[in-house]
Amino acid sequence: MKRNTGCNSHHGCPPSLQCDEAKTIRVDCDSDSFYPNGNSLKYPVADIPVVLSEVELQVEVESDIYLPTAAKEIKHMRRNVSLTQCKAIRSKMDYKKVKLYISGIVHKNIQYVEQCSGILRDYSVDVPFTCSQSVHVHNYPDYEHLSQKNAVYERRFIDKKGHGADRCTSGAFTYEYYNEPIECKLLASFVNDLDLYKDFDNWGRFSKITEKAEVGLFFKLLQKQQVDLGCTYGEESSSSSSSSSSSDSGYDMGYKPKSMKDRMSELHKNYEG
Repeated sequence: MKRNTGCNSHHGCPPSLQCDEAKTIRVDCDSDSFYPNGNSLKYPVADIPVVLSEVELQVEVESDIYLPTAAKEIKHMRRNVSLTQCKAIRSKMDYKKVKLYISGIVHKNIQYVEQCSGILRDYSVDVPFTCSQSVHVHNYPDYEHLSQKNAVYERRFIDKKGHGADRCTSGAFTYEYYNEPIECKLLASFVNDLDLYKDFDNWGRFSKITEKAEVGLFFKLLQKQQVDLGCTYGEESSSSSSSSSSSDSGYDMGYKPKSMKDRMSELHKNYEG
């Protein structure tokens, strides 16, 4: 049996020996601040996450929840929303839109009682939902490059007799691009539900809850893009082609669209009445 001598028990640099600690009477601090100074780039571009759009998505969910035992009364019900999938691809029908494929769960924690007095039971259940939707983007995704995995150009060689192609030697040219994916970042969510109690027994207790819920999701669509740091939004370009492309896009540079924060505040005020 190998003896444990305690030597070389730490991997890497071991901690130093612990010493006595003095009692600190007072610490004085001072500070100063300076404006940030960045590098001067020959080509002022950077790869950064670009917000394509801020999305409000409404999902209607109907489900049946079966309690493990019959309930006399629901005391408390907590709801949490999380996404299990958020995939986005650029639409080929409309370059101003992306196709969203969303999956998630509403986690419900239900606390209830079975009798007029007794223990409080706790039951947790996940309500899954899935939907797909087309949404408008305000910053366009990068141009999507498609790959060609089958042979585009085949490389053949003449045989030794000069009568045809060498069947033992060949080659080909294929190519593939690696596009930046469109990512999702969940900002906020809400659950507005109606619970219908069903399957009552002889004592007036129910064991089934039919839920009709409106789930609101607020999230960002982001894509890492190479951004020109020397250009600002709305700045007139010296190139006539740039100005024409801006006008063709249909955007009003003087219009400030409603932000996601404004929209969420508006919904909150509407709920409060």
